[in-house]
Amino acid sequence: MTSKSEIFEFSPSICEKYEGASTANFILAVIITIGIVISYLPQYKRINDKRTSEGLSTQFLLLGSCSSIFTSTNIILVSSNARNCCRGGYISAFNCLNSQMNLIQIGLQSVCAIMILVLVLALTRDSIKQDKEEYARNLKVGKIVIAHAIISIIEIMIAFLSGNESLLLVIANFNGLMSTLLTFIKYVPQIWTTYSLKHPGTLSIGMMCIQTPGGAIFTATLFFAKGSHWSSWISYFFAFILQGTLLSMCIYYEYLKHGGFDAEALERIQVERIIEQNMHDQEETNDSSPLLQGS
Repeated sequence: MTSKSEIFEFSPSICEKYEGASTANFILAVIITIGIVISYLPQYKRINDKRTSEGLSTQFLLLGSCSSIFTSTNIILVSSNARNCCRGGYISAFNCLNSQMNLIQIGLQSVCAIMILVLVLALTRDSIKQDKEEYARNLKVGKIVIAHAIISIIEIMIAFLSGNESLLLVIANFNGLMSTLLTFIKYVPQIWTTYSLKHPGTLSIGMMCIQTPGGAIFTATLFFAKGSHWSSWISYFFAFILQGTLLSMCIYYEYLKHGGFDAEALERIQVERIIEQNMHDQEETNDSSPLLQGS
């Protein structure tokens, strides 16, 4: 008899697909996991060095962060059967760890992606090179992402506490589809922003050089993983295609078009315009302060 504390009726037979994990595949998964973190370091450094979100589309930050939350919610739910096998002792410790590598990888990738938004908000707040109106929009994005994270936690709780496996899969598939949709949509404003500016700005070419081929490998590992579900890998497949398009544009503007001089000059002009505007606003604030004190 199934107790009320169980998520749903569990059949040990489903654990068979998690047996016989390959050591070579596990090592590859660990290397990819480390590579995920390394791939974001150039972007973090670029934000820290430039202290501006110039070149990063606000919509890209919003949709990218929300897409990561959708993907994490999906994999938490989809991988629940494997965790039940682990808790019940139906699979070995190695097979258990291997069955959760997708969860570890996607969870880590999601945290790294959201950290881009966190660093933009933290490092550009008082920067003279940061457009204040754009910062205000980025701040709104941060609040939306927090609200989305709370909603996702509620979704996960409902799925696990409902005792209904069909409902769990419906919520998982919904989040997987939404992640795919946002992954596709998020690159459109970023591609347009890069096309309009004619330079990558704060967007890191180094990050994309690592992530684009890495995305192809990561998609393949998710696809061939034991117990894999289409809703967990489809968004990464589209991300690989679209990020490759964006990377090609950035390389063209940064290095190929007129030797990259156009991109460097355009970025310098744009940043100088922002600095001039911020200094002008600061002077107006300082000039009005005595008048306000006198009144």
